[in-house]
Amino acid sequence: MSIEKVLGETSNLILDTSVLIGYFMEEQLSIITLLDEYIFNENSSITLYGHNLLKTEVYYIVCRKKGSNEAKDIIKKIENVTNIISESWLFEKAGQIKSKYPIAFSDCFSISLGHFQDCPIFFLKERELSEEIVKKVNEEFNTKIYIVS
Repeated sequence: MSIEKVLGETSNLILDTSVLIGYFMEEQLSIITLLDEYIFNENSSITLYGHNLLKTEVYYIVCRKKGSNEAKDIIKKIENVTNIISESWLFEKAGQIKSKYPIAFSDCFSISLGHFQDCPIFFLKERELSEEIVKKVNEEFNTKIYIVS
């Protein structure tokens, strides 16, 4: 299914750290146009979900690249458009995923959140999220992981 079709059919969505950083730091990603069209505008009907580990990851990565003031600004922007869900709801499923697959800890929480919200999760291409692992995780944990660029 195309990413545009996914965006047109979903009401809830999770964006991985790398997608959020790419968007808010204005990196050259092909997904940016679709994010503007479907999510980051006042007419959007899509609700974004995230978790505090995601915020922590965004903060430290932006802080290293651009400093703490820029990191704080980006976190505020993310908080303005994202419903942050407590890890207390997510830890067990995230732990199950982490125990079976070599996926980053924060990514396991995003996948867990996608499972519980029954919504797509967008990741940029990552070494640890191979096509084979994405397929297995989607099947085993009833998730909808999509790799975007």
